[in-house]
Amino acid sequence: MKRTQVYLTEEQDRRLAEIAEERGTSRAGALRWALDSVLETGDVEAEARAVILATAGILADHPDWPEWQRAARGRTAAERLDDLG
Repeated sequence: MKRTQVYLTEEQDRRLAEIAEERGTSRAGALRWALDSVLETGDVEAEARAVILATAGILADHPDWPEWQRAARGRTAAERLDDLG
């Protein structure tokens, strides 16, 4: 790894800090990630695998889409139409 120094605008610095917090890394790590993304020098597949592994199973205790949709909507469209006559 090579050390370098860059000057950032206030907005770049603010956004870099946000990205670092979102990714749970340092500002330097966020900057390396951003550069890898733009320069296409990072391991895209490894990044995708890491995201999948980090999020796998986080909603395991929640209903699947059809169950959630029924709960959110309540009665079916046919039931609502029946009430209208």
